[in-house]
Amino acid sequence: MQVPKGILGVVMHTMVGNLPGTIATFNNPQREASAHFGIDQNGHIHQFGPVNGWKAFAQVAGNSNYYSIEHADNANPDNPLTDAQMTASAQVVEALAVHGRFPLREANHVGEEGYGVHFMDGQGWGGHTCPDVPPRRVRSQQRAEILRRALAIRQGGHPVVPKTPSTVLTDGSMPLAALAARHDTAPATVLRATAEAAPNGEYVHALATYISTVFATDTVDMPDGITLHYQEKGPDGHWHNLSWQTGAAKHPEDPEPLNTLAAHLGTDSESIVRLTAEKNSTGKFSTRGFDYINGVFTRSQALLPTGLTLHLNGRN
Repeated sequence: MQVPKGILGVVMHTMVGNLPGTIATFNNPQREASAHFGIDQNGHIHQFGPVNGWKAFAQVAGNSNYYSIEHADNANPDNPLTDAQMTASAQVVEALAVHGRFPLREANHVGEEGYGVHFMDGQGWGGHTCPDVPPRRVRSQQRAEILRRALAIRQGGHPVVPKTPSTVLTDGSMPLAALAARHDTAPATVLRATAEAAPNGEYVHALATYISTVFATDTVDMPDGITLHYQEKGPDGHWHNLSWQTGAAKHPEDPEPLNTLAAHLGTDSESIVRLTAEKNSTGKFSTRGFDYINGVFTRSQALLPTGLTLHLNGRN
């Protein structure tokens, strides 16, 4: 690379994985793969090589003219960059722009100066869809916010992070995990906050169906020690609040996936989720329950229905 004479800009990439695996891959000379920087979900920046002439194996024909930044995505390019990743990326992009003397603007075609994406030259750059999957293009559309923060840094300030809204209206374009990540929260937090804000603490029908559908397709066992709450209709015709602890000795038949347990108890997954958040003494999910629910929705690619109002803020 000829710095700054031959530098046109920097290219956004996605790891389709996480930083430790990417480091291992780039440290394997047989792979002939590398980038200048890698950024994980917490904003940790890893520099793989120098920026004063080292050419990374990142975008084939574009290697000589563009720097490259890989972004961790937990093996799912539909996961939006986290807030910490965007700020870290803004810091790197701004510094590279000074060093390489290119403008802080988007580049969408080969030969343009600015912040480009791997897919912008098709076969010439390896035929990749990186950094995201069409037609949704979640990550590449975040360049505008990254550049806004980079400009704020250049002007001598700190990147101002937009205030997270309290609610979001779904458009049917992404799963719950991706929507939660976009707003720097977690699926379990969204479910708890939405139930808390709803009349009688009940999900609207479309959301309840979505939740139960996601759990119905997940086969991962629940960890022991989660206290779940559910309702059962008694002989007197009234509904009674009951609890179930996973892995308890008194439950030798303990069904492990939540959907299986719900069927065993004569209820459904979504009602267990909302009642568990409501009835727990702290008013939120336990740590194990929180992690389990997040895992279920992270594994699911089922898209949220259109037109749901979800609440984003909460104690979890």
